[in-house]
Amino acid sequence: MPQFYTEEQAITAVKKLISKKMLQFSRRTSYEALREFPESKQLRFLEAHIASELRDFNEATSILEQLNAEDPKKPEILRALYSAWNGAGDMEKAVFYTEKLQEITGNQNNTTFILADIYERNNKAEKAAEILTHLPKEIYEKLNNMVIRARILISKKEYEEAVDLILSYEERFSELEEEALTGVLFMLTKAYDKLGEYDKAWEAARKAHEMCTTPFDVDRFFRQFAEMREFVESGIFEALIEGPKTDVEPLFIVGNPRSGTSLLEQIMSMHPDIENCGEMSVGMPMQLDVQSTTDSFHAWPNNLVDIREDDAGKLSTMYLKAVNYVRTSEKIASNKALNLPTQVGFLSKILPSSRAIMLHRHPLDNAVSCYTTNLLASGHPYSNDLRHLGRTWVERKKMADMWMEKLSIPVMELHYENLVADQRGETERIIEFLGLPWQEDCMEFHKSKRVAKTISYDQVNKKMYKTSSGRWKNYEKHLGPLIDVVSDYI
Repeated sequence: MPQFYTEEQAITAVKKLISKKMLQFSRRTSYEALREFPESKQLRFLEAHIASELRDFNEATSILEQLNAEDPKKPEILRALYSAWNGAGDMEKAVFYTEKLQEITGNQNNTTFILADIYERNNKAEKAAEILTHLPKEIYEKLNNMVIRARILISKKEYEEAVDLILSYEERFSELEEEALTGVLFMLTKAYDKLGEYDKAWEAARKAHEMCTTPFDVDRFFRQFAEMREFVESGIFEALIEGPKTDVEPLFIVGNPRSGTSLLEQIMSMHPDIENCGEMSVGMPMQLDVQSTTDSFHAWPNNLVDIREDDAGKLSTMYLKAVNYVRTSEKIASNKALNLPTQVGFLSKILPSSRAIMLHRHPLDNAVSCYTTNLLASGHPYSNDLRHLGRTWVERKKMADMWMEKLSIPVMELHYENLVADQRGETERIIEFLGLPWQEDCMEFHKSKRVAKTISYDQVNKKMYKTSSGRWKNYEKHLGPLIDVVSDYI
């Protein structure tokens, strides 16, 4: 029996989940809907939107380019294209589609702010600030335009000015929608943190989290870890069918948000044999396809026992198709999707030519970074609660420890603190693990012309710094509930 009887019903269901910021569920629902209505342009557009929100910009740009080829004069597609390419770190394409948008709409003021956003995102804050000065004062000072102006000030390390700007609009905060106001409060958090005003930073973050209305099914979220561990520990995992060996070697970077995955990818992307694929979402449709491909009566992950050799081959092809959209001739393609803690075992069987790096960061530093960063915008509602943050860290650490023992592919363990303290030694160890020749360029990752496809873009495109280690001590008096949860790992 189909889940949806009409295309409109499917579109409504996906939009409802997106509006509630239930991004993982909306991704699953959109994929299932597209299996029933594969020609639906609106469902494909929503799928691209979800991919962008989840920071899988490779998937987003792929879908949007196809839609634009079919209808090159739709402003909503051009807006999405500029945003997706901006997120992917391709400034030239982002500017190109912004100029196309201006040709169609004739709205120069709007595209000026878009260009400022692009330049700031690509570490050209001075240029972003300069083009804004050409706007009429009444446009420049609009409430909605304050956000990009504050971002530019923070990029230029003008933190006091950023605070003053944001607070000058405080009486009008009620006019902002929830998502916009949450973003403003997290910018205020960052500025206060950089100024050493930690109590004010924490208060701003607390207010941002209080505003969040995204539903969070605690039991369902944590059940996924327990179910996968139970499946693996049953002894069935070792006997699963493997996919074919491939020339491309997928690399899975398994870690929490804000644990250094973006830094690691940026370092490795300087090597000519490694392609940085960011947070790939292809694992979810692969997981959903197991049920239909095998016609299994079991639910995930128990349906993995029904995979046969030809099924594994189809799933492998599906993954490599997503990789090859980005890759040219590189031998290794990295993926740092945030659902890898539960999926890496499945992917390692489908892609036996792969490798994995288990990346860890001190639980208190990791949690503080998550709490004071706007992870809510990219679908991480567990970051709202310190206890949930701590429990998430513990569950993912348990998964990593299990995979270190159970994976049949090469796997190494890496600690963020060690990478920061000994960049050369740890980078040499990584490159050796990958079976590649040393490249001195890996020590100059901040010079990369690529901009990280991540919320951490403003950090990993700078030289290595050590100030983030031990940062939790600035907020220690607020961390009691978190410390209780992770005390066994400190």
